[in-house]
Amino acid sequence: MKRLKNIYRKQISEHCGDPLAHPEYDTENVKMNYNDYEGRMSKQNLYKLHKYSGELFEMLHDHQEMESWVQEKIAKAADYISSVKHYLDYEMQYPGQENAFDDDIDPYEMGFNEVHSLDDILPAIKRSIKENTSFKFRTRDDYEVIVNPRISKNIYETYLKLNEHNKEKFSNNLVESKTSFWKVASFATA
Repeated sequence: MKRLKNIYRKQISEHCGDPLAHPEYDTENVKMNYNDYEGRMSKQNLYKLHKYSGELFEMLHDHQEMESWVQEKIAKAADYISSVKHYLDYEMQYPGQENAFDDDIDPYEMGFNEVHSLDDILPAIKRSIKENTSFKFRTRDDYEVIVNPRISKNIYETYLKLNEHNKEKFSNNLVESKTSFWKVASFATA
């Protein structure tokens, strides 16, 4: 493994020069100095992400029909990139301070393990919309569902438009099972 690492470093140095020798890198304030070129590898992955997402953007039109798993993968990728972007924004603005994104709180310890209706997750939905973050909960049939901010907003707006009888059905179906959650989420998005 060490030999491969040295070969990789040599190839990077030959093609790009020493990445840490550039003036924009402040090596004195780097917290962890593993010399693994994580930034370089991340930039390579971000380049691919930029290239592929641009190509996909051009391929799709507004009324494109897609499989649900494709939509979910795109939503997850957008959510993951958003999380990393906001985390790094914070780290660069407040270096060395305690990070608000670093929490050791398990969401199931916050009461999401016993979800009986939409009212149990309504605060998380509102927080998801406000903070543009995802959250997760377990349905009654014990499946974990991750809800991104876009779906949270659609669910909340649809819920507010319903009459009392339909609110109750909507609420119960939302947390009944993984399948019923995605049916309700699809209804809310339509």
